[in-house]
Amino acid sequence: MIVLGFYKYVEIDEPDELMKRLKKFCVHEKYRGTILLSQEGINASVSGDREAIDSLRKYLVSDPRFENLFFKEEETLNEHPFKKMMIKVKKEIVRFDCRVDLKNSGQHLSPEEFVDLYDSSGNLKDNIVLLDTRNDYEFEVGRFKGATHVNLKTFREFTEKLDINKIKDKKVVMYCTGGVRCEKATAFVKEQGVKDVYQLNQGIIQFGIEFPESVWEGKCFVFDKRMHSPMNSDGEVVSNCFICGKVCDFLRNCKNEKCDRFHISCIECQEYMNKCCSVECRKEVLSRATN
Repeated sequence: MIVLGFYKYVEIDEPDELMKRLKKFCVHEKYRGTILLSQEGINASVSGDREAIDSLRKYLVSDPRFENLFFKEEETLNEHPFKKMMIKVKKEIVRFDCRVDLKNSGQHLSPEEFVDLYDSSGNLKDNIVLLDTRNDYEFEVGRFKGATHVNLKTFREFTEKLDINKIKDKKVVMYCTGGVRCEKATAFVKEQGVKDVYQLNQGIIQFGIEFPESVWEGKCFVFDKRMHSPMNSDGEVVSNCFICGKVCDFLRNCKNEKCDRFHISCIECQEYMNKCCSVECRKEVLSRATN
């Protein structure tokens, strides 16, 4: 089974019409995943066997707007990592809640150029700020060496939580899973007056395909039932249980629906805490069960 990822910021005048055509093409059980469309572009992650994925690629590039789409492929288990096929029209293909000029995004660095940001000891070179633009739980599971995170629960918090004054005179490099979030984040940072701004082209997944044994630590969180991609042969776990601190990388939502916090929890704490993230949430769940 292949997981195909792709995105492109491109003007789509009739996203609803395109959605109908894609739904007709992907109606068969051979496809599962999510395709998001908006007037600003397309963002997708779809699974299928080799024949199905090749057919989808051919169909997409037949549209002049997508003829230069960059496709990222990962091999996975002999089953779909997604539950169903969803094709939706949204206001944004990745929610940012801030209008930016996407023609003024950061310069793209190839995986080879990204590796050159590090010295021979595996440390970031001087005057470089490496920003992870993903959510907090993604960062905990794995990240590039020396990366900084701005404590985001969701990507749309980026504009509020980033301290521009701390990075104005630095070489700023950003990365995310596939590149789609960085495109907006780098454009925003440039509009705030930061001049030396870059992003990892096509994100973590493509980097892992080309440079699996280099400057990545841990695993890469993915938004499907796999939960994370190993990235390299080491498969090192760098995250800890949110409750007890034990080394683990199992993610789950808090059983308390009012909380629903996505957090890392070991099996022992899941059992003891009744699949909740805190004593308070556990009490809440137990009280509802007894009433």
